[in-house]
Amino acid sequence: MIELRPYQTEAIDAIYSYFMGADGNPLIVLPTGTGKSIVIAEFLRGALGRWPETRAVMVTHVKELIQQNHAALVRDWPEAPAGIYSAGLGQKDLSGSITCAGIQSIYKRAYEIQNCDLLIVDECHLIPRNADTMYGRFIKELREINPKLKVIGFTATPFRLDSGELHRGDDALFTDIAYEMSILDAVEQGYLSEVLPKAMSTTLDVSSVGTRGGEFIASDLEAAIDQDDVNGPAVKEIIEYGHDRGSWLVYCAGVKHAEHVAETIRAAGYSAGWVTGDTPSTERACILNNFKAGNLRAVVNVNVLTTGFDAPGVDLIAMLRPTKSPGLFIQMVGRGTRLASGKEDCLLLDFAGNTARHGPIDMIKGKKEKGDEDGVAPTKECPK
Repeated sequence: MIELRPYQTEAIDAIYSYFMGADGNPLIVLPTGTGKSIVIAEFLRGALGRWPETRAVMVTHVKELIQQNHAALVRDWPEAPAGIYSAGLGQKDLSGSITCAGIQSIYKRAYEIQNCDLLIVDECHLIPRNADTMYGRFIKELREINPKLKVIGFTATPFRLDSGELHRGDDALFTDIAYEMSILDAVEQGYLSEVLPKAMSTTLDVSSVGTRGGEFIASDLEAAIDQDDVNGPAVKEIIEYGHDRGSWLVYCAGVKHAEHVAETIRAAGYSAGWVTGDTPSTERACILNNFKAGNLRAVVNVNVLTTGFDAPGVDLIAMLRPTKSPGLFIQMVGRGTRLASGKEDCLLLDFAGNTARHGPIDMIKGKKEKGDEDGVAPTKECPK
């Protein structure tokens, strides 16, 4: 059995305490890198130990997270009656008491699962508020079979860009935050690496970029910032501040932008790969494995290395991708908060002005309700 950290034990205890006094759907909020998969694994081991007839489904949206959660479960509990149901992983096993699944694969299979007692949703901030979605239909059918279904959400960011906090509003799936650990507490207690944000000389002009659905319009954003007179100076600054750092993770605004930035890094004499949603899985795995092994100094990406990407050695993040989403900002920065041997901190080179837009990652709360106005981010630039 894995030896839990104090906050992980507190999170598990909070779930039991919650259900002793309430009948809702609680949230467990833990920062990226603090071991949500371990908490889920130990909670399931304990729950099935007390109530062996329990049927549990752990669902998420990214195959890497499915693998991580299943691996954590069998490490903690080698004889766990657990299977994987994911087309992306080539496994469709519903025979065990615990199923680790991808929502895209399992949302039509509620009646094959039959009596589900526990539904655990990892990265639950990605559940749309609209009930007529894969998550909505899946939960509705599970509840038709078992009206006493308990739903537990795990996330590092308990809010959506478009509709505020996950547990607020008449149509909210989740009802309460049962446990929350702050990023600042995790850093101060030595469980996460400190992030040092820095405003850069090269800045991205997005004044002409429109907004749709609360976020910058993707095509207009890429057209505005993918410019030679921006990419070149930005890469020069990345090299200036990153020459003595080992792993650079770069966020870009589009496929061409990522390609151009990666080429500029290579032209300066540094090894770099780039991945997008269109990168074939085998090629993507090869690039990321080389990056984690230290054979590539930089990986440039577009919207793929956020949730589910674990490279503890990342000690520099270059943000060339503005976002209006505080949750996405936290998820991107979270790739640099994990601890690693020889790593003192993670430098955040914020070309995109996201820190000024949202505030430090340990102070971001998101909107409480849909329609709330944005506040002023609590930031001040250090003169040194």
